[in-house]
Amino acid sequence: MFAATLATFVLGYSAPSGEILLVDFKGLDDPVTHTWRTNNDPVMGGRSVSSVAIENDALHFVGTCAIVPSLQAPGFITAVNSDKKDFVDVSSCAGLRITGSATTDYAGFRLSFGSAKPIGGKFFAAGYKQQFFPSIGSIGTVDLPFTNFTDFWDDATGKPIHTCQENPNYCPDTKTLTNMKTMSLWAEGVEGDVDISIVSIAGYGCTSR
Repeated sequence: MFAATLATFVLGYSAPSGEILLVDFKGLDDPVTHTWRTNNDPVMGGRSVSSVAIENDALHFVGTCAIVPSLQAPGFITAVNSDKKDFVDVSSCAGLRITGSATTDYAGFRLSFGSAKPIGGKFFAAGYKQQFFPSIGSIGTVDLPFTNFTDFWDDATGKPIHTCQENPNYCPDTKTLTNMKTMSLWAEGVEGDVDISIVSIAGYGCTSR
């Protein structure tokens, strides 16, 4: 039933005024089409597992975020683009809008993009990251303002250490927003099962140039 609803939604979806489509999974428009793979915490001795597939024109990310024995804390799973293509320019936008749905109220979803590293930042932390809470059980949207992203975050938990509001040096820069180069969907720092479908990611609040 959910798959049928998702397919119906995707077929009828078009980007509203003021949005710039950044990523979708229909495979019809090359600039917003990327390939995806998983990357999980077993690289650091963890036991988390995940899979990613394109189904019904959406990214379907499923897995389990498990306790890392050496840390006695939850690890991470990610869906990350595996291609080297440029991303669409969203530097004229106010933030990112995620359209999709999760099947459970898992509380550790985050989105990151780019590879920026601040002075004094954590060794394994790269890019700008923000937590988000998707719609549960039905397709909806969630807005992630760029002012809530930061590149100064804890590589053990994903939580921000210093925010963009504290210091603009940690805010997404124009160079990255012009071409993010890489993007990751995370389930991190919270133990539990993950099942989420992403229909699209778009810039919102975009202005013409």
